[in-house]
Amino acid sequence: MPTVICLDVSLSMSRQVEKRSLLEYAASGLSSFLSNVSAICPNEPISLVTFSSEATVHCSFTKDINEIKGVLEDVEIEDRADWMKLLKAVQGECTKWSLITPSKVILITDKVPPVTTPSEPFPAGCHMSLVALTPSEDAQKAAQDFWNSAGLNGKFHPGPVLHQESVDRIFETIMLDNYSRFDADIYFGHQSTSVSLSPPPDFNFLSELAKQPAPSTFPTTLKIHGFLPVTHLHSPPYLSRHLVHCVGIQSPTKQTAKSADLRVLLNDSLRAQDTVAVVELGMGWFGTLSSFLPKTERNAKKSNLVFATIAPGSIPWLGNLNFLALKRLVSTDKQNNLPYRQHFPKSYDSKSDGGTMVWGKASTLKQNVLKVVRYAKRLPDKSSAMFLKELNKVRRTILFYGYGEMMGVLCELLEREKTVANKEIIENCLAQLKSERDPTKQIKC
Repeated sequence: MPTVICLDVSLSMSRQVEKRSLLEYAASGLSSFLSNVSAICPNEPISLVTFSSEATVHCSFTKDINEIKGVLEDVEIEDRADWMKLLKAVQGECTKWSLITPSKVILITDKVPPVTTPSEPFPAGCHMSLVALTPSEDAQKAAQDFWNSAGLNGKFHPGPVLHQESVDRIFETIMLDNYSRFDADIYFGHQSTSVSLSPPPDFNFLSELAKQPAPSTFPTTLKIHGFLPVTHLHSPPYLSRHLVHCVGIQSPTKQTAKSADLRVLLNDSLRAQDTVAVVELGMGWFGTLSSFLPKTERNAKKSNLVFATIAPGSIPWLGNLNFLALKRLVSTDKQNNLPYRQHFPKSYDSKSDGGTMVWGKASTLKQNVLKVVRYAKRLPDKSSAMFLKELNKVRRTILFYGYGEMMGVLCELLEREKTVANKEIIENCLAQLKSERDPTKQIKC
């Protein structure tokens, strides 16, 4: 989970306690806290925001702890605190990951923020740890009022600051509450390996997000039940993704030191065979193990094993995963219960069923629509076939997703591209876009 650290550098943080300012106590405590985080969660992305009358993002989700420590050594006291600008900066950082990715916010200040209503909602599951270095008597209630107004969940960590050890204890408590490692065992046949999942999975959050009941605790035994080609799974709506780190080899067969680690074996095999491993989590929840290669390393050979969670009923094109089996081992009359059915639309992947699309980001939607407009500019002499192909793909996806307003926007954009030469073709397409609502039918000139 991403972490945003917010450090108050307003004038009140210059107050001296035992010949040191509150800001110095906070910076020293944060430095020790970051060292502990990097040891337990080495891939934790962390942002640092300092605020007074202006909020400044110094490090935006970096894994370089030394970079953040360098900034903490140079922070200086400024003027008054503007809480609205702080909330706006924190929202901007949290939403970089997505509106459904839970974030952890750590706010260090010498006072409790007033009731402040942000202009935009925080991502679901966002949790704030409020460290009040010099709390007042009603600080607990004031903190709760602040979280309610901002739409956050939180925990209050009161001071007061008497010495550096008291500050370090506060950050140790935050560490224990939010950065514990989740260990599990992956089993495949007679082989097994111990791994840790980062960030730790939380079934309570996933159940609330999917509006589906889930087991009370996430299983620590991940047993692989079977494999599916990536072309069958396509683009399922994953609720969370977790990097799989190896913490040792444990197997009933007593593997030797020269034996291949199961995690490495799975990563290499899944990547080479272009498949994913299916893991049952209970109560209709499933997970997948797949090999993932970051975009920045597409030309490299390095890849990571990733575990992803899937809510019940999220992949209807595969049917019921509880019937996962080899097709050749099942009688013909029972093959309709298999999870993969050839006659059923596979998903919203661009390679299936004539080319529908996945619009996970606004930029992707914009690119697909602009491609249609670009081909429309070349009509009628060039690209007529490509124009119809891209127009039908966008239209089909709009109808599948139910984006009625998007169809109107597409029609307006095509209206602007009408010329004397292409007027007849575009008007014919516009008439079909407005009247035909069957996604299986193609638009023709």
